[in-house]
Amino acid sequence: MIISMTGYGNAELESKGVFYSVEIRSLNSKFFEVSVKLPKNHSTKENDFREMIKSKVSRGKISLSASIQKKGNVELPLEINKDAVKFLNNLLKTLRKSTGLKEKIKLDHYLKFSEVFQYKEEELSDEEFTNLIRCAGTAAENLMDMKLKEGKELEKDIVSRLKQIESFVKEISQIWKSREHEELARLKEKADRLLEGREIAEERIEMELVFLLDKMDITEECVRLDSHIRFFEEAVQSSDAAGRKLGFLSQEMLREANTIASKSSSADISQLVVKIKEELEKIREQLFNIE
Repeated sequence: MIISMTGYGNAELESKGVFYSVEIRSLNSKFFEVSVKLPKNHSTKENDFREMIKSKVSRGKISLSASIQKKGNVELPLEINKDAVKFLNNLLKTLRKSTGLKEKIKLDHYLKFSEVFQYKEEELSDEEFTNLIRCAGTAAENLMDMKLKEGKELEKDIVSRLKQIESFVKEISQIWKSREHEELARLKEKADRLLEGREIAEERIEMELVFLLDKMDITEECVRLDSHIRFFEEAVQSSDAAGRKLGFLSQEMLREANTIASKSSSADISQLVVKIKEELEKIREQLFNIE
C-alpha cells in the first residue's frame, strides 16, 4: 500500500465553552521533520504532539498548528509589567530633569514602550491538554486519510507504468530470440572474411563465436528485469511500501535496462530500452511523493 507524503488534515472541538482547533500539513522531504505551533506559553507540551505525529507518520515535513479560544472571553492574555513601569517612571523623570522640561509625565508616554505589558504565564490545564491532543489526533487521522487517497492514485499510475515496462521487456526478449541465430550467422560470416587464408581449427572458431554470442545474449538481463518488476509490484501492494525501498528497486531496473542497451546492436531493442527508461524516470519522480 502506497502512502503519499503530501496531505492536509484539520479538526475542531468544543467543550465547556472552549473552542479547540488543529491543522496538520505534510510536505515532501527526504527526512522526518516535525514543527509544532501551540498557543503561547504552552510550548512545554510540544513533545507530546511530536510523539503523536511520529506514531502515525514515518517520513515528510510535518507542521502542526493548534489554537484554543475561550468562548465569550474577550480578556486578552496580557498583564502590566509593574517592574518595567517603575523603571520607565524613574527613567522619564530623569529625562525630564536633565532636559529641563516642565511637561508632566502622561500615560501616553508609557504606552510608547512595549515593555509595559507582558503575556500572562498560563499553562494548559489537564482537561484542556486532553481535549487539544484529542483534537490533534483527529486531525492526524484526517491527514492520513488524505495521504492514503493520494497514495492510491500514485499506485495506479506506477502500476500502469510497470505494466508498460513489462510489455517492452517481453518485446525485447522476443526480438532477441528471433535474431539470435541471425547474430551467430553474422558473426561467422565476419570471422570467415577476416580469417580468410589462415589455417585455424573450425572448432576453435566455433568456440570463440559462441563466446561472443554469449556476451551479446540479453536473456539473463530480461529475466532479472522481469523479476524486479514482479518484486516491485509486490512491494507496492505490501504494508511496508516505503519510498526508499521502491527507489532502490527502480535503480536496479534501470541498471538492467542500461546493460541491455550496451550489449545489444539492434536498433529496435535500443528504442524499446529508451521507452523503458522514460517510464522508469516517471516512476522515480512519483517515488519522491511516497512516504
